[in-house]
Amino acid sequence: MNEKSLPLNSLHLKLLAMGTMLIDHMGFTLFPYALWMRCVGRLAFPIFCFLVAEGCAHTRDKKRYAARLLVFAVLSEPAFDLMHGVWFTMDYQNVLWTLLLGALVCWAVEWASAGGALWQRLPAEAAIAVGFLLAQWLNTDYGGWGVLLVLLFYMSRQAKGKLVIQLLGLGVFCWLCSPWRGQLLALLAMLPIALYNGERGFSGKALQYGFYAFYPVHILILSVLAQYVF
Repeated sequence: MNEKSLPLNSLHLKLLAMGTMLIDHMGFTLFPYALWMRCVGRLAFPIFCFLVAEGCAHTRDKKRYAARLLVFAVLSEPAFDLMHGVWFTMDYQNVLWTLLLGALVCWAVEWASAGGALWQRLPAEAAIAVGFLLAQWLNTDYGGWGVLLVLLFYMSRQAKGKLVIQLLGLGVFCWLCSPWRGQLLALLAMLPIALYNGERGFSGKALQYGFYAFYPVHILILSVLAQYVF
């Protein structure tokens, strides 16, 4: 099937990821006994990883792309901490740090792979190891396994049989990143990813920054509701 004929563009995937993330976080903060909400939320992270991998491949300004992730990772941290019941902690970090590290590792591997000399290929492995270990040390959401999932989507995007590779890789991610077997429901994220047509869809600066702002704003609102209303 021609990829261009597929029904979902980047905007559709972003909206789906945001919607499932919202349901997941509502379950985490407001309805802790609604397990189905946490199950629905398993779809969000793989789709975000896929979108970051696509963004890494197509952005015209890597520095600006990374800077946006960094700024919103910092801005999101107080709301993320509040969602976990504390005003400030360095014990765990929000998911935007994971996605930022994933993007940096993708670009580092791309640079290293472009050279034919052994000395230039060696940093690729080093970059992967550093990205993984840094995410584990900072205890970012999904940790080093999340960084590797971004890299998996990035490196396999032109591969023959990429959907099979991504499905198998996502399965390994689900098994390793969490002892909760409900995490395997994240495999369902491959259905919308398989229907992606490679197009951006409707876009604009306001919409772009709105997507980034949605993360800290919605978790702040849910955290306030959980602590002072529910």
